[in-house]
Amino acid sequence: MIVFINIWIGIGIGIGLLPFIQSAAISECPSRSVSQVRREVEAAGEVSLLFYYVSWSSDARQARLVYDGVAHYYKDFATFGAIDCWHLQCNCSRTHRQLPGMAANGGYPDKWPTLMVNYGRHLRLQYQGAWHFEDLTRFMNNLIQPIDRVHSTAELGALWKISDAVVLALLDSADGLPFKRFIAAALHWLEFDPERNVRFAVTFGPSAKQMFKVQHVTLPQLVVIDNRHGLHSYNESNSWHPMDILHWLRPKVNPLMAAGYGTPVKIALKARHVPVLAMGIRMHPHQSAMPFVMSDELSGKENVDCEEYWQQDGRKKHKWSLMQVPSELYGGPKSTDELNSHCHLPLQAHTTVLANYYCINGYLNYLWSQYTHESHAETDARELLALHTRYRCLAHTHAQQGTPALKIGIAKLVTKYSQLMWQHSTEQPSQNRSLAVVLFDATKYRDFLHQLGIEQYHSHKRDASAVQVFIVDAVAEAVHVMSPQQPFSYLALKEFIKQFYARQLPRMQRNAMLPTAIIPVSQDASYIHSYNRQLLLQALQRHNATNVVYMHRPDCALSAVMSQALMQVAALLKSPDLHFIRFDSQANDLPWELSMPATPALLVFPQSRPTDTVVFPVDIRADTANIMSFILAQLEPEQQLRIILSSCRRRMRHARSCLDFAGKLVLQHVSQYLKYWEIFVKERDSILSQLKQFNEMHLAIESSIKL
Repeated sequence: MIVFINIWIGIGIGIGLLPFIQSAAISECPSRSVSQVRREVEAAGEVSLLFYYVSWSSDARQARLVYDGVAHYYKDFATFGAIDCWHLQCNCSRTHRQLPGMAANGGYPDKWPTLMVNYGRHLRLQYQGAWHFEDLTRFMNNLIQPIDRVHSTAELGALWKISDAVVLALLDSADGLPFKRFIAAALHWLEFDPERNVRFAVTFGPSAKQMFKVQHVTLPQLVVIDNRHGLHSYNESNSWHPMDILHWLRPKVNPLMAAGYGTPVKIALKARHVPVLAMGIRMHPHQSAMPFVMSDELSGKENVDCEEYWQQDGRKKHKWSLMQVPSELYGGPKSTDELNSHCHLPLQAHTTVLANYYCINGYLNYLWSQYTHESHAETDARELLALHTRYRCLAHTHAQQGTPALKIGIAKLVTKYSQLMWQHSTEQPSQNRSLAVVLFDATKYRDFLHQLGIEQYHSHKRDASAVQVFIVDAVAEAVHVMSPQQPFSYLALKEFIKQFYARQLPRMQRNAMLPTAIIPVSQDASYIHSYNRQLLLQALQRHNATNVVYMHRPDCALSAVMSQALMQVAALLKSPDLHFIRFDSQANDLPWELSMPATPALLVFPQSRPTDTVVFPVDIRADTANIMSFILAQLEPEQQLRIILSSCRRRMRHARSCLDFAGKLVLQHVSQYLKYWEIFVKERDSILSQLKQFNEMHLAIESSIKL
């Protein structure tokens, strides 16, 4: 046991499991005990975060770097703690609350890393988002501001455009218990939706009553506006408990109908019900294509906060003077003659003074700094402005990749275009063929695009060619790809959608390019020939031989096993009348009648009956004997014997056993044709000629055996 411990310590030091450098903003175990860390973090502020990790996990170490960076920026808003659960000094029990009916496990974390958030004394939630800096900072912003304030239907509509749904609370004031419980529900929702794609909004007083456009409305009210403008009211007005609100809300927010961005899994889920317009956008930090899919309205809103604050540095600054009083103090701009001829009372309470509040306030601050002999006001203001700019722009650090609100806004904009096109198309109104829209990261899911056969241009330039648009139509079993030759634009996208509803888009058929050495030049090149889609369809149109088609996938282990057995059979049954074809079903597309639900698959297209295709049974072991028997069973008797005798000539070492097998096969056919003689009277002449041929073959085999 001692030797094992020494070896483990040596390995740990060798692979670099070094302790993290402690941050001044983070209270950490092992330098403190777990109870001390929890006590310090929870008592220091209203919002506290505890990060549980293990030092041997590379994912946890990478997440710890992200956590340290976020703690540096948000140390004024929350308190941060970190616990290394791998260290002997740190006990990570009681991380989760023990649920009733569950097996007792001490409340340990169920994954690494785990981030727990304590909001006050009674609210606790777990971070379920991605461990990237922009995602965690976005979660912190949502944690600090979990709800939005709306004053009019225009603001509500603008909020709906950038969200999957809006949960709107109409309250009398912010002093009541419903408002506090509504905030608690919004915070609990962040555990299911850390990016806050479902927005919680609130409005108070008269504006709340105007939202309903009803004279007599009782407050409080809680409604949900879903992605299709559906309105759902919360009837339990007396029970505004956060958990009750969440249980009522979750069925109303259908992730299938959610517009926005996601993964190829979301494309597959939506394609079961409606056609899907998928947009693969390169979202690399330095080569992002998001600016090319942003409309003017959305691009203006994306960085409005940062632009406003950065523009303040370029604005014209006032140079105050004690000898010159600003004209704004006298009720607005006045000419010099008016100021000299009339005595105006400064700082009168009227609208002009309120409109020039900032100018007046700046002048008064200047006067105060002069009379108190302090000149730090301007420096402090700049530092405060820089601090405010940093926090407001922190959420837009990766603005080129686009925020979730921006991606949802783009998806809704494209959905609006598709719905208008569908309404003016010739589609039957009874059939809902409106397009669902999904945006995804083309850089992250480039393998998915490769499997679909969509070309990707690996250009290092930031241009519109980094946007791939295609439509998945599961009903028609087709994929339509927007032409990659022309750059992306909304005008081209509208034309693409218009052609889809007019049924003018060609189907995309993958046809893998084969190396020149693999394309068969002669029948003696190899036992099995590799074909792509074009060569296979051409071969099936020619009925000059029996085609044995082996459909496989390179990433399937069973395909490799069956390929070895088929290679041996192809070597044994080599003949001009029998073609063995290998077909990669992952890199090539076939018509629906030739598509197989599972791979590997072995199909035989007989020369005499090309339409009677037979598939190798899945419940039979795919070995050499079974595959050979299956192929021979699909051939005509004469073709069987010709191929067997040709194989016997090549196998001189085992010629006797091969000829014995051929002789038994001839006797089986003779017995079968004698039965045909008794049943089919009119065909006896042709049956008799076949029996004569079998007799000649049998005599030849017998003579060969004697020799």
